[in-house]
This record gives sequence, C-alpha cells and structure tokens, in this order.
Amino acid sequence: MQTNTHWNCGVSRLMDSTSGKWKLNIIWIISQHEPIRFNQLKREVEGITKTMLTRALNDLIVDGLVLKTDLQTLPFHTQYRLTAKGQELLKLLLKLNTWGKDNM
Repeated sequence: MQTNTHWNCGVSRLMDSTSGKWKLNIIWIISQHEPIRFNQLKREVEGITKTMLTRALNDLIVDGLVLKTDLQTLPFHTQYRLTAKGQELLKLLLKLNTWGKDNM
C-alpha cells in the first residue's frame, strides 16, 4: 500500500507495495496455486496469522497485484489470483531470483 503518493521513484513505490515479511511469499504461493482459497493460502504461508494474511492480501488487492473473487457459496469462500500487474511483477521477481542465485 503506497504511503506517499508524491514519490516519483518506481523502486520506492515497488518496495512500499511489497515490503513486509509476507507479501512476496504470498504472491509466489498464489502464482503456484491459482486460484487459491484463503484457508489453503494460510496453510501454504508457513507461520502467518489469519490477521496478517488478511492485512497483506488487502494491501496487495489495493495495489492491484491480487484479485479477490467472492464465491457465492455457503459457507462463504473466496479465491485469490494474481492480476495482470501481479503476473508482470512475478516475472521480474523470477529474474531477480535468478540474478541473486548467480551473483550472491
């Protein structure tokens, strides 16, 4: 979630949107299991609390990286998937991952 709308640096905006302990892990897991339901996502993100998962997902939704779909079922279920913007970010993260493995 962008905290300073006057920033003109793309890296700063990206870091603000993806900062925190969980967000990049959530993006990765969603990409591996699309679409994924909330409880499955919680099981896959080891150590995250329900509250932290909810907060991180809400931030990623506001930033346009994740799409939430409310299923019209009882009991209530939701699914999450990456948006086109989230898919683009994932491609960059994969390149950074490769660079990190090769150079660090």
